[in-house]
Amino acid sequence: MPTKADLYLNTLSELENSTGDIISTAIVTHDGLIMACTRQDREKNEIFAAYGAATFKRAGETMEALSGENIDMLLYESKDHMVVTVRAGEHALIIALTGKNVQMGFVIMNVQKTAQKIKEI
Repeated sequence: MPTKADLYLNTLSELENSTGDIISTAIVTHDGLIMACTRQDREKNEIFAAYGAATFKRAGETMEALSGENIDMLLYESKDHMVVTVRAGEHALIIALTGKNVQMGFVIMNVQKTAQKIKEI
């Protein structure tokens, strides 16, 4: 029987295989602890998780201060990359690092579907 970690990794692999130009994905806690990650470099995994969760938390605080609502998704970009972070239940986030040449609507849709799968696991 597969473990929860195996199920998480399989779900992330499905996301990456179904969506072009995703470089890395992770499921992390709101505190930035790694639940599953497709990157092999442990140090970069920890940075990816910690900064991704911290950025989501800060954006959430801003949204709450401005509108009184919680944030469900965060998207930010640099010259060559984009990051999309989506809430996956009460205790988890999915973070996806992509190249710049993606169809972001398609990526967002697939990450949101994956977030729903994570909730069900």
